[in-house]
Amino acid sequence: MEKARETPIKVLVVDDERNILDIIKFNLEVEGYEVITSREGEEALRLVQELKPDIILCDIMMPELDGLEVCRRLKSDGRTNQIPVVMLSARTQAQDKVASIEAGADDFITKPFDFSDLVARITINLIRARQKRDVSPLTGLPGGISIEAETKRRISKNLMFATLYIDIDNFKPFNDIYGFPSGDRAIRMLSSIVDEAVKKTGNIDDFIGHGGGDDFVVITSPERAGTIAEQIISDFDEQIVSLYREEDLKRGYSIHVDRLGRDNFIPIMTLSIGIASNYRRRITTHWEVGEIAKETLNYAKSIPGSTYFIDRRTK
Repeated sequence: MEKARETPIKVLVVDDERNILDIIKFNLEVEGYEVITSREGEEALRLVQELKPDIILCDIMMPELDGLEVCRRLKSDGRTNQIPVVMLSARTQAQDKVASIEAGADDFITKPFDFSDLVARITINLIRARQKRDVSPLTGLPGGISIEAETKRRISKNLMFATLYIDIDNFKPFNDIYGFPSGDRAIRMLSSIVDEAVKKTGNIDDFIGHGGGDDFVVITSPERAGTIAEQIISDFDEQIVSLYREEDLKRGYSIHVDRLGRDNFIPIMTLSIGIASNYRRRITTHWEVGEIAKETLNYAKSIPGSTYFIDRRTK
């Protein structure tokens, strides 16, 4: 559950009707939420800045500053635009939903509502907000928080899985020689290669993440891990050469001049993949997955060319 954490989730409820505030507050507190209430739009905006709620439930129809304007101001402020806003309305007209979307609201629910539905909406919108914050701007893939969460999920459900840690060899000197725009192209190329390889040879529920820089993660089933790795390596070796100058490809290396004026010969980029799995050994934490995968990745990097290595130890 989203609210299973040390500090309770903080919900700001904004509605000019006291009885509605009291009912929502009571029911959400029973579910374990910390609830703040406000009957005025201006006060609600002040409370957001002071108390930084995790999510906001806001009625549309309020005197003076209505809910739509409250939402617009929150979404136009860089300090608050990541907080999910769920609009509440006693009316079912389509224009209310359209107006809420135009104001930047994340969700819309019609009063009266079932409280189990409201709790579900809160959970879903908090998950969405977390995922938005954890997306790589370069590749659009989930980042470290989501990678950790997916690993923990599979462990908690006792699922069999294999995690591929994917890393580009000689990426930093390539960046230095060819420039950051070319480095970004290499990252986006690998992102596309990983995505296509998983679609072609993986499972429908496989997970792909971008840990940052040139580090990617795939979480799949043990029987698909090797096939996915082989497909990624094959496609990478075929495509990455398009980013190099012809003279570097003919030589088989690039030349990087260091700060002392010395020539350093940098091989064409290759790919190393380390794979951790609970197929043969019991894994109980996401930390173990990371340690095993890094060990296998380091071993793969010790072998020339693009390669992968699977941990097959039983303990």
